[in-house]
Amino acid sequence: MSMSSKNENKISVEQRISTDIGQAYQLQGLGSNLRSIRSKTGAGEVNYIDAAKSVNDNQLLAEIGYKQELKRQFSTLQVFGIAFSIMGLLPSIASVMGGGLGGGPATLVWGWFVAAFFILLVGITMAEHASSIPTAGGLYYWTYYYAPEGYKEIISFIIGCSNSLALAAGVCSIDYGLAEEIAAAVTLTKDGNFEVTSGKLYGIFAGAVVVMCICTCVASGAIARLQTLSIFANLFIIVLLFIALPIGTKHRMGGFNDGDFIFGKYENLSDWNNGWQFCLAGFMPAVWTIGSFDSCVHQSEEAKDAKKSVPIGIISSIAVCWILGWLIIICLMACINPDIDSVLDSKYGFALAQIIYDSLGKKWAIAFMSLIAFCQFLMGASITTAVSRQVWAFVGIEINYHLLTSIYITSILSYTVLEDDANDEK
Repeated sequence: MSMSSKNENKISVEQRISTDIGQAYQLQGLGSNLRSIRSKTGAGEVNYIDAAKSVNDNQLLAEIGYKQELKRQFSTLQVFGIAFSIMGLLPSIASVMGGGLGGGPATLVWGWFVAAFFILLVGITMAEHASSIPTAGGLYYWTYYYAPEGYKEIISFIIGCSNSLALAAGVCSIDYGLAEEIAAAVTLTKDGNFEVTSGKLYGIFAGAVVVMCICTCVASGAIARLQTLSIFANLFIIVLLFIALPIGTKHRMGGFNDGDFIFGKYENLSDWNNGWQFCLAGFMPAVWTIGSFDSCVHQSEEAKDAKKSVPIGIISSIAVCWILGWLIIICLMACINPDIDSVLDSKYGFALAQIIYDSLGKKWAIAFMSLIAFCQFLMGASITTAVSRQVWAFVGIEINYHLLTSIYITSILSYTVLEDDANDEK
């Protein structure tokens, strides 16, 4: 076979690859809405996206490079609700209070306030990106958009994988907390005569994961209404705590802890030095609780007026949890038994259960732990929804799709050319 014939075959292969990739872009629904510009920051050719001038959500999504696939059922309140539900203030504080009390009341109070402030700064930067490029992929798409040429695919792939794994880990973490809360409620009903084993906790955990997956395999409209339910359920138990706990503490314990105890009592109950223990015990509760606010981003393609509702959801959920969570912790520290060791070594296996039991008695403690477990379940359902959207977007990621498609087409067509060459030589 002549050299010119081989070159013609190679050109033909490239043309066919180009045609197939072009058709793939059309299948993605980019059409005439997709325009490219040369970035001045070394990111190469990127999509031209102007959220401010977009007429509607579908046009903006087309500029980003995607076709509208999901129904937009989420209002601004419901977008806020999915992040607020995942944060689940009182259930989350209940799950991490044991670790936070390892530095005493002051560590828990001030650690929350400081950590949440810096979390808000992170949220503001994320909200800025979400307002200009609101897509379900979120972080990995933004990474691809801004990354320098030659590194886009690998960096965005790493970010997408880590984001997916982090959300999946969040499901496990929340469900384990739920298992502990259910076990604490059962232990309360048995007056402490119930052995909580690792096997029992794992059984509750596994059952919760399955039930959450089933509950979230419904239409977007139903999931959106679930967020509204979660908002009101979380607010209800918080208001109930603010009313009932102080009243019970005053009647059963004779009064409250003073300001010096709440804001100034530092007690290092670990082997770490004081500085490290303040960081570990103080920052951990806020960092664990006020997390997964990127869940708002993953709902971008189901949100109405996403360029506004998503950033509002991110910032407002963090701000509300910052202030409201701080007030909850102050309330709990005002009502807690001053003997912190006795709270941490509770026979019920849960610090918050012991605090409520001391102030309100057995029946109230069972009721509160049941309500907290219910809200924790809603937390898990919300983050399961978020991780499903992230994985869905990541599986259909444009850069992976076209990269893998082009490699596959190149392999097939190159093999075809070699086969033709071999036949010609025969």
